[in-house]
Amino acid sequence: MINEFIILAASRLPHSTLLVLGAGVGAIIVAWGYYHWRGAVKTALVVALFEGALRKWGLPQLQELVYFLKDVFLFGAYLKFFLAPDLDVRAYRLRIPGFAIGMLCLIVALTALNPNIHSVILSLFGLKVYFYYLPLLFMMPFVFRTESEMISQMTWYAFLALPICLLGLAQWGAGGDSILNVYAQHGSSEGGIAGFGFDMGNKARITGTFSYLTGHTTFVIFFITLCLILLTVKETRSKWIIGGVILPLLAVNGMMGGSRASIYTGAFVLIGMALPAFAGKIGAGTAFKKILLASLLAGFVLITYFFYEAFFYMSVRTRVAEDTIYERTLGHIVTAISVAIEKGGFFGFGLGLCHPATSSLMSFLGVSPKVKPFGVEAEAGNVWMEAGLMGFVAWYVLRFLLIWLCWRQYGLARSPFQKSLALAALLLSGPFLAMQVVINHTANILLFAFYGLAMLPSLEPLVLMRHRRQPGSSHRGLPSGTRR
Repeated sequence: MINEFIILAASRLPHSTLLVLGAGVGAIIVAWGYYHWRGAVKTALVVALFEGALRKWGLPQLQELVYFLKDVFLFGAYLKFFLAPDLDVRAYRLRIPGFAIGMLCLIVALTALNPNIHSVILSLFGLKVYFYYLPLLFMMPFVFRTESEMISQMTWYAFLALPICLLGLAQWGAGGDSILNVYAQHGSSEGGIAGFGFDMGNKARITGTFSYLTGHTTFVIFFITLCLILLTVKETRSKWIIGGVILPLLAVNGMMGGSRASIYTGAFVLIGMALPAFAGKIGAGTAFKKILLASLLAGFVLITYFFYEAFFYMSVRTRVAEDTIYERTLGHIVTAISVAIEKGGFFGFGLGLCHPATSSLMSFLGVSPKVKPFGVEAEAGNVWMEAGLMGFVAWYVLRFLLIWLCWRQYGLARSPFQKSLALAALLLSGPFLAMQVVINHTANILLFAFYGLAMLPSLEPLVLMRHRRQPGSSHRGLPSGTRR
């Protein structure tokens, strides 16, 4: 009843009133985030998993405001961290090339001044979709006070996959015409519910708690990676639940989502984590091998016995698809960039104009650019279409710089956990060069959060602080058991 009352009241309020109410609530959240910045960052990462559920079922009439909810939590945290950092933050420095990162971002950001945009608000939105989550790169090494706290809270975060996966199973059984299988349609250009591309029943590709398919695909990939990280860490509790329940359910959800990207990328990360583990490079002293083999067996039983239908639909979708893996990756990128060069020219049309939410924003604000470019499938083409040659080069130099930094952190890591984090971020970086990040806000926040955690080995104290050193601890990174 309360939810229905809120929806009814919101539907009768004018946009101006909704904006005022949203601004009031936002101010409260920003103030809370300022004084509890670590909690605000963690809350934003949780909201990223469930905001789609609010947009689809909870508050569909307020979904434009819900879309920015995690950003509001982060805004207060950003103000605190960068303008008035705590003493324990100021006592440390992060030795990564911040100046180079800033200059590359500046080159991309200059394309927000493209006169074709014809709107300050649209320019600001373009800056937001590219850069809003990049500060997490510098913040995440400070979010957790100790390594044991980080492992414990990341374990709880991994357990959030359970309700999302169970919802996915319910969506699979409900059928395409069920209320469980809807998108966040209001103000969106998305069409009807996606199926598997062939006439075999009323099966919808599931989206879990996410607004669209891309969010669910991203969730499956990142949580497979998170579970594998935790399995390589000796201090992780509930390893058998993570490996024997959560990982198999993620694999099943990936097939029910119908995205080959989630299956291929998840398998790539699994192999990339398993090979160093079996070689003794990571996961030493853990039961990683046994749990991983048990997880694969549990996944095989689930897929072949309990959810064979999902495997069948996914395999048929893969067989009847007219494109190969090469075409889905490099081929589509080359084609998209070629189209972008032809249409966008040297300067492009302006930052953020290819984002799907731009049309809704323009309609809401009553503004529009001089020329609205059309989006292409591969994100690299959209980046060129928006940012032109210089912005395109700067953006992907930045992306490759982050990949190099992950490789560097892998070598600098002073603990097994840090090494696993750096390796996982490195493995995710490659596939997401070909997948959506800028226009996929779920991937955007999770990827930069992973990058930030991977930078832990470069965290160093500015002064030598008196504390009781733990066996095996080091100045570099977060000494195990030491509070900052």
